[in-house]
Amino acid sequence: MKSEETIFPSVAIIIINWNSYDLTADCLRSLRACNYSNYDIIISDNCSSDDSAERLETDFPEIVLLNNNDNLGYTGGNNEGIKLALKKDYKYLLLLNNDTLVEHDFLTNLIQIIDADTSIAAVQPKIYFEYDRELVWSAGGKYYPALTLSKAIGEGVKDSGQFNQTLESDWLTGCAFLARTSVIREVGLLSDLYFYGCFDDVDWSIRMRKKGYKLYFCSESKIYHAVAASSKGEQTHSEGLLKPFFHYLVNRNHILFLRQHTSWFYLPTSYLYQLYKLLGYSAYFIYKRRFRKLKAFLHGFWHGLSKPLNPKALNHKDYIKLYK
Repeated sequence: MKSEETIFPSVAIIIINWNSYDLTADCLRSLRACNYSNYDIIISDNCSSDDSAERLETDFPEIVLLNNNDNLGYTGGNNEGIKLALKKDYKYLLLLNNDTLVEHDFLTNLIQIIDADTSIAAVQPKIYFEYDRELVWSAGGKYYPALTLSKAIGEGVKDSGQFNQTLESDWLTGCAFLARTSVIREVGLLSDLYFYGCFDDVDWSIRMRKKGYKLYFCSESKIYHAVAASSKGEQTHSEGLLKPFFHYLVNRNHILFLRQHTSWFYLPTSYLYQLYKLLGYSAYFIYKRRFRKLKAFLHGFWHGLSKPLNPKALNHKDYIKLYK
């Protein structure tokens, strides 16, 4: 008879919490209904200023709670969970956003794909918008090296069965990223250059692919995502819903990623695209009179070009306060 470990390889599910009890609690409730039996949940709390971490530990005694001494962002918060998972020698780990709800068989379906082929480093589920569960948010990722541009496949498209095939993917979203721990030991942790916003997951994906591994999108695994909940302000105002800090990070991270991964052959077209994006966003923010977002966007552009590729040179605390 096969052991439970053979049938259900061990998985560490890592979820970041930051002042968001309701979102995290809903995610944990959906995980309780999973038909997969061999997983542990690590909650990496990014120094919440409310009582959400304590409430989660009380209401969900099955979790392992990590109390970080600072807001470490997406990369740092997940890295604390990853380090613990590596110490405990799980076979797989899953980075999962706290603003997601999962189907009962989502993890079983992911494991069936990755466990069948050791050349697969990581796999992601089909992700829908939570507000409309027929609209796809991500069915894998496409990467265009000539522009250093990553795009989610199927974003905003109604699912009529066109994404029902499990396929190899150029990159995977950090919203739900199931990875083989042996590969993580080889490629390293998430890069703290990116902190939060975007391109942290693309960077990790590309690093895995450069080692010769494959990435997959699993169409049978399904979850639902309340998109960018932590990036939004509490209410719409003259500057719009998304926080200026998000625009600072997205623009900066794109250029940092370009400097790290773009070959010399594609640098001209990639920088031309950055210029096109700069002019387009600047015109939009000026037209909408969103001058704090314009300042944050331009600041991010400059820091992407000028800052050393070293996390210690990027003081995220100052920019969180400046562009909150």
